[in-house]
Amino acid sequence: MLEEDLSQRFQVHYYFDDESHSMNAFVRNRAEKDLLEAVKRVTELLEAPVEIETEAYQQGGLVEVLFIGWLGKEIVKFFSPAINEILKYHFTKSKTDDAIKEETLKGLQLDNETKELDYEAKLLKALEDKIVRRHVSNYYTRINGYKKVEEVGFKNLSAGTDEIVIPRSKFKDFILVDDKTVTEDDDAEIEIISPVLKEGTFSWRGTYKEDRIDFSMGDSKFKTEVINGQHQFANGFVMNCLLQITITFDEFGDEKRRSYSVRKVYAIKENESVAYQLRPVGFKKKMNKDQRPLFDEGEN
Repeated sequence: MLEEDLSQRFQVHYYFDDESHSMNAFVRNRAEKDLLEAVKRVTELLEAPVEIETEAYQQGGLVEVLFIGWLGKEIVKFFSPAINEILKYHFTKSKTDDAIKEETLKGLQLDNETKELDYEAKLLKALEDKIVRRHVSNYYTRINGYKKVEEVGFKNLSAGTDEIVIPRSKFKDFILVDDKTVTEDDDAEIEIISPVLKEGTFSWRGTYKEDRIDFSMGDSKFKTEVINGQHQFANGFVMNCLLQITITFDEFGDEKRRSYSVRKVYAIKENESVAYQLRPVGFKKKMNKDQRPLFDEGEN
């Protein structure tokens, strides 16, 4: 066993829907990998290298105890008490980052204010880290798919604090999901680089607002015209269209990808020297746009 002068003991307790004390090995190993990756990432952010050992499994559902031991570096004596609290914060959302920061920094005999600010910055980075949150999300995703687990508990054994138990109904709160927004440009101009001249779900390529984009053609009538050879594509072929833009954001609000789809082709010009040729849907749009009420509201 590792020396326990600075070691921290962290307990994970799986509660089952029956009286058994066993768990599917693949589920446990995959979940455990994300748990360990979260521990590893936190210690890397705190610049506190560790060695992790595990205690023999106990009954009572299934109880796993991690021994987190330190491998040198003076910095660990400040951060060793914080490791378990940071893990509990990510896996249970039981404490605010301010509370963890206060508990960790209070009473430290630091040389100067700069060092305290440095330690505080490291703590906040560990608490806000996206990679840790991703590992926590993966962990809950795996045990959420294993119906036998009704609850999972986390406990800081070194501090002797109470166990925090997360019921199955709350697992989804820790699972990160992507978000999408859909916008439309009803007066988009796309210069065609590569049209699709045959049936299929192939992407067109063009230039939109000076950016090169791949897009799907959702105007079935125009698509049929192209397949039937009714349009001649050459350098400078431009379409005026309704362009739908779907942006997918990851769980942290950062843009992950965007996709484009032309919903209606209003007009085309086969080269830059000619005017736009309105298509039927373009005439309809123009008529709707040009229509004005004969009388303003409120006029007699």
